[in-house]
Amino acid sequence: MKTTLLLCAVGFASFAFSGKAVSQTITTTLVEINPNVPVNGSLDGSYFQNYPSGTLLFTDFQAFCVEPAQGLSYGQTVTFDLQDPQDLVNSVAISKLVGGFLASGGTALDAAAVQWAIWEVVAELSPTRSLGNGNVVLSPSSPTNPDGDAVAALANQYLANIDTFAPANIYYLTHPDYQNVVTWAIPEPGSVALAALSALVLFRRRR
Repeated sequence: MKTTLLLCAVGFASFAFSGKAVSQTITTTLVEINPNVPVNGSLDGSYFQNYPSGTLLFTDFQAFCVEPAQGLSYGQTVTFDLQDPQDLVNSVAISKLVGGFLASGGTALDAAAVQWAIWEVVAELSPTRSLGNGNVVLSPSSPTNPDGDAVAALANQYLANIDTFAPANIYYLTHPDYQNVVTWAIPEPGSVALAALSALVLFRRRR
């Protein structure tokens, strides 16, 4: 994931309704990764780097990344397409991991562990799901990677217990050039417009 200086950008959302509230596109801004646990790891088994790990905090919702090879910068405004969650490979496993996270204490380690567990599900080439081997792997703890072992152990625990979690109702948001994400709550149109207006007023005052 790219990390850049946070820019003051405003997110909006457009909605179309069919039965229950469902949107075709959602335009929103990535504010930060919160909670953020820096973890050293690899997605291909050879190139290791530090990844800020946790939930992606957008102006309108929280989400987990499901396309780790793509970039997305802080302050970047993106228009996502809302897709059928069944179009997401391993959507059932991902919905269970999100359900496990929502049922947890929601700590920073939980958020980081579930993010890596999701990456293990979507990007691991080995049939064995473990953050200790394969191409999606975390580095052992060290002075520069203090949470490596804890995140790996908790992620492996989530993966081992995946069938005990009640699946969450997830929304699958995609973009051709940036990270695809899953979220579990899309805001109502009125609340999004109000949040966007408030952010715009704050931005103008700061200027």
